[in-house]
Amino acid sequence: MRRQQGFTLLELLIVIVIFAVFALMAYGGLDSVLQTRAGVEAAMEKTAGVQKAYIRLRDDFQQVRNRPARDAYGDLQPTIYVTRDARVEFTRGGWRNPLMLPRPGLERVSYRLDGKKLKRESWRVLDQAQDSKPVELVLFDDVRELRWRFLDDNREWHDSWPPTSSSNATAANAPIPLAVEIELDSASWGEMRFLFRLGLKKVAVGPQAPGQGGNPDTNPNTNPNTNPATNPGTDTGSGNGELTQ
Repeated sequence: MRRQQGFTLLELLIVIVIFAVFALMAYGGLDSVLQTRAGVEAAMEKTAGVQKAYIRLRDDFQQVRNRPARDAYGDLQPTIYVTRDARVEFTRGGWRNPLMLPRPGLERVSYRLDGKKLKRESWRVLDQAQDSKPVELVLFDDVRELRWRFLDDNREWHDSWPPTSSSNATAANAPIPLAVEIELDSASWGEMRFLFRLGLKKVAVGPQAPGQGGNPDTNPNTNPNTNPATNPGTDTGSGNGELTQ
């Protein structure tokens, strides 16, 4: 009888071990590639989030308009001011209106730190009512500290606005800073600093001398007593050719 030849049990075990080692090495390399890809995608998302937040801040502050507004209690507030809880509120222009709704091109916006979240709040009306609800948008969710600085006409920085030297000024003629500096202490990015120049042509509020042109009593961008719901006017300072009703 012919002898049957084949692999022994020991040889099969050796082959299985070799295949297992190669499979483990291949899985380790693939897992490393996948983890690297996930880390790169997460970093790209964080970078995109910072870029979007920067663009949002830049567009808001570069569109500041000289238009005081009334709060929910009917008190007249300056065009831009800082509250005690480090919340900055101001009026901006360039609010797009593609549906041609009966509203102005001006918008009341504020930035505040809620816990560790930097939130942007905006209202659909300039002069608020007690039931006016803001629209919130989170720009950063890991902010440990937020600081503001404002540059006045004398090229001096102030931590609050309006500055203490102009405390006797009314809300209608409160000064407007030349630039705003924002310092953020983020857990992911460390300290970040943004500096924005306010793209605003200052318009004097009050009676004008003959020959200067324009009547502030009929200009909704300078007269705080104008009701935007009945006479919203046109945001001529946005520079984007937008016509609002």
